[in-house]
Amino acid sequence: MAIYALADLHLSLSVADKTMEVFGSSWDGYITKIKESWESMVTDEDTVLIPGDISWATYVEKGEEDFRFISELPGRKIMCRGNHDYWWTTIKKMEDFFAEKGFRNLELVRTNVIEADDCLISGTRGWMIESKECVEGTENKKIYEREKLRIKMCIEKLSEADPGHGRKRIMVIHYPPITSKMEYTEFAQMMAEGGIDICVYGHLHGKAHKKAFEGDFMGTRFVCSSADFVGFMPIRVI
Repeated sequence: MAIYALADLHLSLSVADKTMEVFGSSWDGYITKIKESWESMVTDEDTVLIPGDISWATYVEKGEEDFRFISELPGRKIMCRGNHDYWWTTIKKMEDFFAEKGFRNLELVRTNVIEADDCLISGTRGWMIESKECVEGTENKKIYEREKLRIKMCIEKLSEADPGHGRKRIMVIHYPPITSKMEYTEFAQMMAEGGIDICVYGHLHGKAHKKAFEGDFMGTRFVCSSADFVGFMPIRVI
């Protein structure tokens, strides 16, 4: 059993006019690339973390074909929200929809805790930290502070679930909580001080890949799993 990650699937099987192929040749045939690489690596005994930007659908019902595509791929899938997941609604409504359609290997993480392969997983969307304006702008500041609270909740629930830290703690978040310039790292510092062992994120595409930070920060390992960053192949986390 293994844990993999692949963010930013940006599926458009349900919304044909939202293909990512307009963003450059690396995205040509990306849905086929995802399917082929996934099936060549992942087994039904494995778990795949999907850190957001999953479907271009605007309502969960409209994303049925995208969710069916994911469900039919091997493994258990644990998903968090991305900035383009407009279909995301209440956890109950999404879980009810998945159950109704038989998508029983799709799970949602949003400040809750999920157990997988002797690891504990929590997560949230996060927020932009690429510039001072993203952190300190009036409306951005409100969202930033709200996501800080959600990260705090994730850490508290992980600690409650495993007070002795006997199992690895994984945070799944869409926006990068730290960048290559090592600026505005409050989210990353919170995770490190809160005992997060691994943080998996996405969001970065194309020229933004240069902002990706991978490696150790204060004892937490950060992994970028944006689809085009990793060649549309799930990357093994554990």
